[in-house]
Order: sequence, then structure tokens, then C-alpha cells
Amino acid sequence: MEQIKGQTMIPVKGYATFDPLKSCLIGRNFSGDFFKKNISDPKVADPLRRIADETEEDYQALEKILKDANVKTYRVNFDENKFDKDWHGRPPVCPRDHFAVIGETFYAHQYTDFYGNFLKQIPKKNLSLGAKAVEVSTAIIARVGKDLFWDVKEDSKQEDINFFKDRWESEGFNVHVSRRGYHSDGSFCVVKPGCIVTLKDVQDYATEFPGWDILYLPDQSWQKVHPFIQMKDKVKGRWWIPGEEDNDTLIHFINTWLNDWVGYVEETVFDVNMLSIDQNTIICNNYNKEVFEHFKKHKVEPIVCNFRHRYFWDGGIHCITQDLYREGKMEDYFG
Repeated sequence: MEQIKGQTMIPVKGYATFDPLKSCLIGRNFSGDFFKKNISDPKVADPLRRIADETEEDYQALEKILKDANVKTYRVNFDENKFDKDWHGRPPVCPRDHFAVIGETFYAHQYTDFYGNFLKQIPKKNLSLGAKAVEVSTAIIARVGKDLFWDVKEDSKQEDINFFKDRWESEGFNVHVSRRGYHSDGSFCVVKPGCIVTLKDVQDYATEFPGWDILYLPDQSWQKVHPFIQMKDKVKGRWWIPGEEDNDTLIHFINTWLNDWVGYVEETVFDVNMLSIDQNTIICNNYNKEVFEHFKKHKVEPIVCNFRHRYFWDGGIHCITQDLYREGKMEDYFG
């Protein structure tokens, strides 16, 4: 492998979200001690420290699952002591929101300084950098072999969309663009060829996935997060910490200072944010009877890894990872 200053460079490849996963990046939050040192009010510091400690515990549990499946893992590393004390910027909890591996190119067009050290490990010949306004990440791009399903914000400039669309089509991809403006990986999951789990009609499944077995889960998991309703209006539906529904001091602090940290949980409240290890193995956040029966029907083995604070970070198992290398090639699953 290519090396730079003693570092082994990381090969990248990805054509389908369900191809065998060989290497994967996992996110990182600040340590619990960071909040103890920087916040004096225990009503704020204690819950945030608990989130930090439990988030890291869950990262490590996920890392063990991946290593046991012979997937090489990488962690985001940064010096938290250099963090802007004005609370600007979100820690690299959800790398999926910033990157995409399409074909043999790693796209890094909307990343923060937290990822600087990691990006040095990607070979320059495989790295695409730039300042295009349109988002390019596999949080909004579903890769199904030759076909890419890319959802962009309604106000995205057509010229920026065309820049990438033309590039990918020149490489042999079929690019399907929609303008719903949310992270599609929190709303539907292509589990394997012929099998999808979805919350609603995210795609035109009858046309775009003809003959595929689609499991719909409308309004299923709101029952699981009922306390979220208590603080929904206070936080405008953007985050939730179980047990802190009445902690107005914490709510005010997060809404004021950690605005960039939290996403919009109402759009991704269901647990379809899953990570495939291969076509027959998938990591999911929790148990669901309908989903597990659907998996069994398609000979898919689920592995449960509970990311406990996904409603604070607005990101499930798929979001807190970024697959770097998947075996496979450009297949036509609709030809």
C-alpha cells in the first residue's frame, strides 16, 4: 500500500451499500472529562458527560462487532483541547454526514477540521475535495451498483448538481436525483438486492425498484420515544435526552450553545438507519418484529447494537460510520 510519513494509506471503494464491508470509519465525541472541565453548572455538565461516556461505550461496542466480522476499523482522532471555546462546530460523531465513497473515489466536500488527520490517510488519487454547495454524502446517496439515488435540498443549485451528476454518469452510473431535502438513510434502507425497509414512499419504488420486496413501517416507533413529546416544543423537535425532559437549564444551554451539534430527529425517528456488513448480515439499533421477520424471509441475519443517544445526535448506526472499502464491482441490479 501507498505510505506517507510512515502512515499506511487507506484504500477506498464502494459500489453498493450491501457489498461485503472490509474497512470502516467510526465517529468520536468529546470525552466526558471535557464537559466536566468546561462547564460549571452540574445540571448541564452531568447530562452531557453521561452522553459522552455512553456514546463512547456504544462506539466501542460497534467497533467490536465490526472487528469480530473481520472489518478493519478506524476512529476519528482530534485534540479536544483545541476546540473553539465559543462552542462552534459539531464533534465528528456522524462521519456519514460529511463523506461518500462512490466507485473508487472518496468525496470530502463538506467536512470540518475534526477530520483533518483522517483525510491525510486517503490517497490523493482517490480523494475529491472542493467547495460545491450541494451535499455529497452517503447519508443522502443510496448506492445500488450502477444506480445512485441522490436526494438534495430543494434550493440546491442545478449547476452544482450537474457537476457531480455528469461526473458519475461519465463513470457509468445512472444518477436519480430527488429534492426532498432530508437524510434518506434515516428513512429507507436497501438491505440487499430485492429487499428494502422504508418508512414511507421515499422513492417511487414501483418504478425504480420494480418487483422488489418493500417493507413499509409507517408511524411505528413514535410509541418508543413517547417522552420525546414532552420536550418536543421546547427543543423544536431537534433533539432528545431521555430523563432530561424537564431540565430547562440544560435545554436552554443546548439550544443556545450547541445549535450545530443536534440535527432534526423528527425526520429520522424510526430505526431504519442500519449498516450492512454484507448481503446476509446487517447491524441495526434495536429489535423490531416486522423488520426481523422481513430479514428472515430474505436470509439476512440482524445484529443489534443500541446507539443509545441517537435522538440527541440525530444519527443511527449508519450515520455514525463511514464505510471506506467494500468488495464488489459496478453491478446492474435493474437490467
